Amino acid sequence: MQLNAGAGIADSNTGSMKKSLILASGSPRRKQLLQGLGLSFEVRPVDADESLNPAETEHPAAYIAERKARLAHELYAGSWILACDTVVETLNNEGPLYLGKAKDREEAASMLKTLSGIEHTVRTGHCLVSPDGKYYSALPATKVRFRSLNARLLDWYLNTEEWTDKAGAYGIQGKGALLIQSLDGDYFNVVGLSLLAVDELFQKAGVDILEFAT
Repeated sequence: MQLNAGAGIADSNTGSMKKSLILASGSPRRKQLLQGLGLSFEVRPVDADESLNPAETEHPAAYIAERKARLAHELYAGSWILACDTVVETLNNEGPLYLGKAKDREEAASMLKTLSGIEHTVRTGHCLVSPDGKYYSALPATKVRFRSLNARLLDWYLNTEEWTDKAGAYGIQGKGALLIQSLDGDYFNVVGLSLLAVDELFQKAGVDILEFAT
């Protein structure tokens, strides 16, 4: 069934209009998490600017998620929009260091070496937009500690190429699990979408997320 901008999804049994939900992300992990709840939604990735803005006072994961949500709302007005962005955060001598997606193997190696043997924070910005344009946001944080990565482990992981398209150059739900020593907080937030945060955003909006269940 094609989803038209500004329209809901017709229920063939009742003739009424069901709420439509857009996941404004091409991440297969986020898609799988929502599918795991049995929700009905459409995947519509948007080409939003993911660059960091030094002038912003908000956390990058928050304002990039909002950028995605605003663009998706312009394209699919009339639907509920859910957009997310994940950023890995650690500290250096100058303050917070934000790690997004590595552009190549060399940058991925640099990120993984930076995280080796230390604890870092993973924040995923969640932005929910109602059909009438109201915004609801959440920024849950999870603490993750890496093992000390020797050359064998580092080279092995880089060779898997699992690091591509992942914040901090690793995927905790895949082979990257071998890099992790411990975790404190919401595991799914590290994967890229906190189901608890999404449910709480819908509650703030006065909607039961299970209304989207198939």
